[in-house]
Amino acid sequence: MTKAFYPRRKFRSISITGYSCQLNCEMCRGRYLRGMIPVPSPFLLRKIIGEEMKKGVIGFLISGGFNERGVLPFRPFLNEISEARKRGAIISIHPGLVNEEESSLLRESVDIVDFELISGKAAYIKGGNPNLYEKSFKALMERGPRIIVPHVIIGMPFSSFEDFKHSVDLSYEYGAEELVVLVFIPTPGTAFHNLTPSLELIKKCISYARRRSDILSLGCMRPNNMKKDIDRIAFEEGVDRIVLPSMNSDFQLFDACCSVPENMLYLFKKD
Repeated sequence: MTKAFYPRRKFRSISITGYSCQLNCEMCRGRYLRGMIPVPSPFLLRKIIGEEMKKGVIGFLISGGFNERGVLPFRPFLNEISEARKRGAIISIHPGLVNEEESSLLRESVDIVDFELISGKAAYIKGGNPNLYEKSFKALMERGPRIIVPHVIIGMPFSSFEDFKHSVDLSYEYGAEELVVLVFIPTPGTAFHNLTPSLELIKKCISYARRRSDILSLGCMRPNNMKKDIDRIAFEEGVDRIVLPSMNSDFQLFDACCSVPENMLYLFKKD
C-alpha cells in the first residue's frame, strides 16, 4: 500500500540561517526558507525544539541557506542537535556538500541525512561541481548516519535525462535504501522562472528511478500547477511514498517527512 506523508503536527522544518541564504542562487534565491521556522542561533534552536516537543512534535528537519561553497553552516548547532536527540527528537538534516570529517560528525548527531545528489552542469548553480557532489555522497554513505536519503531533481537548469539517470545510478550503486524524486519548480523572480519540465520527461525519469530503487518517494518539491498530473504519473509508476498527494486513495497516512525510515514510522502514524 502506498504511504502518504503530511508533515504538519508532528514534524517541523527549521532554518538555522533564518531567512538568509548566502549562496542566493537562481534556483530559488532563498524564497522557500520563508516556509521554515527561523532559528539562527544554537540557543534559539534549543528553545524552539523544546517548545515544539511540548506540543507533540517529534521530528525536525534542520535546513537553511547555503554558503557560497554549497554548505549549510551546521557545525555550531551540533551540540544542541545531539541534545535534542537525547530528549527523543528524530532529526534529519539537509547539509549540502560535506567532507569525510563532517560526515562522521553527522553520524554522531543526526538520524537522517537528506542529500541533493546533483550530476552534470546543474551542480555549478548550487556552489559545487559534479565531482564534489559525488564525493560528498560517497563520504556520507561510508561515514555518515545509517540513513542517507539521496534526493534527485527532475528538470533542473542545464540538466538532461542522462544527468538524472547518473544520479539515480549513483544512489543504486552506493546502496541507498530510499530515493526521493523531486521536480524543479520555476520560481518567480529567478533566471529560470520560465523553465518548466515536460510531463514526458517527468514520466521517463520516474519510470527509470522506479526500476533502480528499493523505496521510491515523490517528495514535496513539485510545481503546484502540475501537481495532479505529476502525482498521477507517480502513482501509475508505483511510487512507494508520496508527500501531500493531490488524489484520494487508500493510503497509509503519516505525519512526517518522507525520508523517515520504516522502523521509525510508527511514531508518526496519523490517527
